[in-house]
Amino acid sequence: MISDIAGVHLRSLDNISECGFSLGVGFDGANIAFLKSTYSREWQERYVAQRYLDLDPTIKFGVAGTGSITWEELRVRYPESERFFDDAARHGLTQGNTLSIHVDGQVSIVSSSGPKWTDTERRLAKAALYTLYSLHHEQTRHYSISRQAQDVLRLMCAGFKDQEIAERLGVKLETVRQRRRGAMQAVEATSTAQLISLVIKFGLI
Repeated sequence: MISDIAGVHLRSLDNISECGFSLGVGFDGANIAFLKSTYSREWQERYVAQRYLDLDPTIKFGVAGTGSITWEELRVRYPESERFFDDAARHGLTQGNTLSIHVDGQVSIVSSSGPKWTDTERRLAKAALYTLYSLHHEQTRHYSISRQAQDVLRLMCAGFKDQEIAERLGVKLETVRQRRRGAMQAVEATSTAQLISLVIKFGLI
């Protein structure tokens, strides 16, 4: 189940990327819980050979704060990274986006090549990052939610929309939304993305 959920979100990142993406989940200053890159092998090898880890503006941005930013904006914010961006462009990485979240003192960052994200793409990236963080973060709290809410959440994690969930479960659309609201209250979530993140993190589905 967990690997299936991770696969769904990794595919969503791939779908909003032009020439690949990279992500680091759960960095605490010394260790990192999960790393993945779908950039070309040539660029990955070049990145390591040139020791770009210390120069990479996407990492600087992610460690410094939260939110999203385009690579064009990063060029302006970190002018010392011009060589990095020029080299990346020679490997087909001419434009992209970076998103950072901080949870429980840990940093998670995803960078995706391609045009500026739409609002929908940004939400997809954020949901993926929160979920992947939760899958690789140690469980520290315990909650309980109803079986009916669990059924709704399993389908949400599989990518189904509210109306589709209602049809599959044979209930009204408002019932689906009520069960989701109940689950949000149970785990003290303030958004759907955080709800999914928490229920996966605490093994509630």
